[in-house]
Amino acid sequence: MNLDQLTQGILAKFANHRIVFWHDPEQSFQSDLPALALDGIALLDMQGRSLFETKKRIELDEPEQRFLLYFPYAEPEPEKDWLLDMRLYSEQFFADASSMLLHELGIPKMGLRTHIRARSGFFNKKNTAALKKLVTENEDELSLDRKMMAVLLKADSAELADILLSLLKDYAQVLEAGTDTARLPSMALLHKHGLPDSLWALLQAEFSYQAKEPSLTDFTLKLFCTELWSQMDSLDRDWLLQNVLKTAAGRSTALALLVNWRDSRSYSEHYQTIASVLERQLEISRRLENCTPDYLVSCKTFEAVEQIIIRGLVSALLEADKALDHAYFESVLSERRTSYWHRVRDGYYAHIYTALQQAERLFGLRHSHPDGFHYASARDMFIAYAQELFGFDQAYRQFKFAVRQVANQGGDILRRLDEAVENLYTNWYLYELGLAWDRHLASEERMANWVLSGVPSQQQFYERQIRSLLAGKQVKRVFVVISDALRYEVAEELASLINAEKRFKAEIASQLGVLPSYTQLGMAALLPHKQLTYASGQAVVQVDGQSSAGLENRNRILTAVNGMAVSSKDVMGWSKQEGRDQVRDKAVVYIYHNTIDDICDKQGGEDRTPEVCRDAIAELNHLVGRIVNNLNGSRIIITADHGFLFQQQALEQTGKTELSVKPVNTIETKKRYIVGRQLPTYDECWKGRIADTADGGDDTGFLLPKGAQRFHFVGGARFVHGGAMLQEICVPVVHIRELEKESIAQHEKQPVGVVAASQPIRLVNNIDKVRFIQTDPLGERYKARKLEVYVLDAMGNVVSSREPLSFDSTSSVMEERIREARLKLVGSGFDRRKQYKLVLEDMDTRTRYSDYAVTIDLAFGQDDFF
Repeated sequence: MNLDQLTQGILAKFANHRIVFWHDPEQSFQSDLPALALDGIALLDMQGRSLFETKKRIELDEPEQRFLLYFPYAEPEPEKDWLLDMRLYSEQFFADASSMLLHELGIPKMGLRTHIRARSGFFNKKNTAALKKLVTENEDELSLDRKMMAVLLKADSAELADILLSLLKDYAQVLEAGTDTARLPSMALLHKHGLPDSLWALLQAEFSYQAKEPSLTDFTLKLFCTELWSQMDSLDRDWLLQNVLKTAAGRSTALALLVNWRDSRSYSEHYQTIASVLERQLEISRRLENCTPDYLVSCKTFEAVEQIIIRGLVSALLEADKALDHAYFESVLSERRTSYWHRVRDGYYAHIYTALQQAERLFGLRHSHPDGFHYASARDMFIAYAQELFGFDQAYRQFKFAVRQVANQGGDILRRLDEAVENLYTNWYLYELGLAWDRHLASEERMANWVLSGVPSQQQFYERQIRSLLAGKQVKRVFVVISDALRYEVAEELASLINAEKRFKAEIASQLGVLPSYTQLGMAALLPHKQLTYASGQAVVQVDGQSSAGLENRNRILTAVNGMAVSSKDVMGWSKQEGRDQVRDKAVVYIYHNTIDDICDKQGGEDRTPEVCRDAIAELNHLVGRIVNNLNGSRIIITADHGFLFQQQALEQTGKTELSVKPVNTIETKKRYIVGRQLPTYDECWKGRIADTADGGDDTGFLLPKGAQRFHFVGGARFVHGGAMLQEICVPVVHIRELEKESIAQHEKQPVGVVAASQPIRLVNNIDKVRFIQTDPLGERYKARKLEVYVLDAMGNVVSSREPLSFDSTSSVMEERIREARLKLVGSGFDRRKQYKLVLEDMDTRTRYSDYAVTIDLAFGQDDFF
């Protein structure tokens, strides 16, 4: 401060007062006194001056004169201050470094000068500028120290929670580096500026943290133990008691901190590091290994708990004597899918819970058919497959996909379940399905009469699906996507994915595939034709005498009906203008997509069938968008040449059909079919004619192994097709159309509604539950909704944890669609006479879904149970 600034500061104090006291204990300005230009003001240096004489002069001798009393020492205590009465009606001027800092910060409380002086090392230019943005004029020593900590630690805000997250981040990084946790850089920084005592005082006030030798390590241990203890109220938890925070308000604040820490994008990764260390120290796996999911479903502190719950769910699924309660299983998965662990480790637990969900679906289907499959006719069984039984194959494939995603990350946790699923699917489902289906094929002599009443046949595809559409005036062009080996259940998943988008509507139906169910015959059957034949001694299927092999030949056949054939790769490579030019004059465009059969029908690729099907679904969904957006396609049909059989487990000899004599005159011999002429009859095989099963126009016949058998295993046998099993011959037909603008809103699935289960809402504990009802089950009209629930005070401050809830129940029973938020209030001082607000925030859009008035009426004495 220069002389002019000093003078102006002093004169400002005389604006409303005659007497000004100036204490300068550092004697920083004593040498400047003679140079001060203070017209009309008497400057008295009080060093060695009589206080009584001064008092007499000011009050009696010169009652109108203005006086500046300079004291080169600190202000005395009130009881020793002979000039106290004068001081009380006078003004004080401060010009020491601490006072100037307070003035610069905008803090009028000069009583903080000593506190500031003790922390003088903090106040460099950078720190002072940062602190100035945080302070208010109402600071006290503790709040000022808290904001200094925030500056030093570069915390997101000056709130204690954010300061702690910065400290915990540093703690986690030290643990990862394997260095001494007693030498945390962040704590060393606080020690340098004399701030640790204030940190412990803040933690005691907010979290009821007390320790003889407080440390961040000890506080962190108590945080984790407190949360686990609070989540284990139905279990033995006394072993945690010494490390549980002592008051209800402190525990609630601790739990809120942990919830928000795990949910933080900036700091959540560090949670896992600390949790894994404490998990080992506390021996969580050993202590909780015998607990069931019922008791642990709300515990989200440690990864070991996640694994114990998963093992418990696996054990529940493997209790083959009873069907698992679907609503219970669904609620557990819903709860766990909102946990921190579901999001970490590259989706490891997300895949595991998907596997559990599909396994539960598979076992549920199994329990609904305890005695196998019994239907009145082949037609009824075919329809049942298209409506329900395909779920066995879909659940199995999706289960296998999920299991394979975790196979390299310690997926042994699902090993027993994987074995059980494989046994159910391969040894029970495929066997029972084949047995029941074969009975109908035999008793109804279906090899000679390959039609089912009311079920379209694949060889009628062009006449029934394409020509009928083009006959109307509304449809100018039809796009037909033929995906090689797109099994019905895979197509159903694709249709569901398309329907989840706003602009399109997909409807799936089925048709009876040709026999044998293989590519050459299936592709030919889908083309416009009158008759299918085989060239003499060749495997090429002819359409009305013309080869149907390859794009060029198929394009030639389609030209006759003003159509064209093209590969999906070419379509995806076209520019918008190029594509529109290519299809401009065409009435029908056949687009051939080959991912599943191309990869999986090889020994090196069959093991990847679940992943390849997922890729094919994504490709087809993208292709639909390209057709609509680039080619102006409004009517699209997706179908297949055939389906497939798949099992992850290698086949045993019992899955092989042995032929006593190798047939002669064969045209093609594969694992699931033999095509030829004048073929012999075998009891172990189905024998038929192409003329009866696929518009055949000659004497070509075929042999098929019954059930899911194979003729041989050469070249791999886990992915096969060609036979008469439902998975091979229930061929999908997915109609897709772009919706008009007015239809989009009607078609779009709406998130389910959510309401509070009861009102008014009243919280009576620092940790309390609020129940919500999902108003509708998931289905064709409704999709899941994810909400975050928290409490706001009248000023809009969040005063509780932010609790995620997933409303994803498929149950038609309302009581089974209830979800609970376990709210943890932050801090204390809640007033039952004030109104608070319970907010439900949509987690996808980050918009407020709804809110409710809530009263917080905490019971007395709830902190005193320790």
